[in-house]
Amino acid sequence: MENVAHGGMHVSGGIHHEVELSAWPFVTAVGSFLLPISFMLAFSWGMSHLGLLVAGIALVVVLVGLFGWLNQVHAKKGETSISKIAIIIFICSEVALFGGLFAGYLYTLLPAGVWPPANTPAGVPPIGLAVVMTVFLLTSSATIHNAESQLEKGSAGGTSAWLMLTSVLGLAFVLCMAYEWHHLISDGFTVSTNSYGMFFFLITGLHGSHVIVGLIMQLFVLLMVKQGKMSKNRHVFATVTGLYWHFVDVVWLLVVSLIYVIPYVKLGQ
Repeated sequence: MENVAHGGMHVSGGIHHEVELSAWPFVTAVGSFLLPISFMLAFSWGMSHLGLLVAGIALVVVLVGLFGWLNQVHAKKGETSISKIAIIIFICSEVALFGGLFAGYLYTLLPAGVWPPANTPAGVPPIGLAVVMTVFLLTSSATIHNAESQLEKGSAGGTSAWLMLTSVLGLAFVLCMAYEWHHLISDGFTVSTNSYGMFFFLITGLHGSHVIVGLIMQLFVLLMVKQGKMSKNRHVFATVTGLYWHFVDVVWLLVVSLIYVIPYVKLGQ
């Protein structure tokens, strides 16, 4: 036990387990902790500029922590399949998170006679932009699948090309969402407008943050492929990234159906 506490070797049942201590998970956790603080500063405490500053710092800290952590793990000679198990468990927890939000949204929507509420500004929800964003994200699901296929074939160039295209599509989605938020807030539709506004910004914002995380993961895979550290014989993290991205795409289909399409249809009734 003493060796384990000092990052040594732990022996269990004749099997040697190397235990490593790392500061990177702590760095990532600090950045993750600062993110909700930045939202509270901006939306609850009215300090938008400070909230933006803290959000920028948090994003940099998270990026440094994730890249340091992943690079440390990937530097090992061997590769295990635990990453696949971990991402499946993580996705299950995310299903519970989004499921709770969707359940709360439906609990508010179903008894309402009018949805969105009467004080919702005209042009909300912006269904046209939502269709464009959906095309970007669904197309990116196909391109990242092609990137995985190229990696399994040993084509680093093909993998990089398809992965960069996936990142461009994902970035286009994020930029569309940023434009959408700016336009809606400028027109007076905010998180405090009504219950629909609260759910709109909460759910789309949470999903958008997952897209950004997926883009960061893709960037790491791209760097590893460029450096020759990821190949057809060693691509677990690339597979994990693909699974995560497909999950993000599926969630968006639910988001666009519940947050955009249903209110748009009910508004036209």
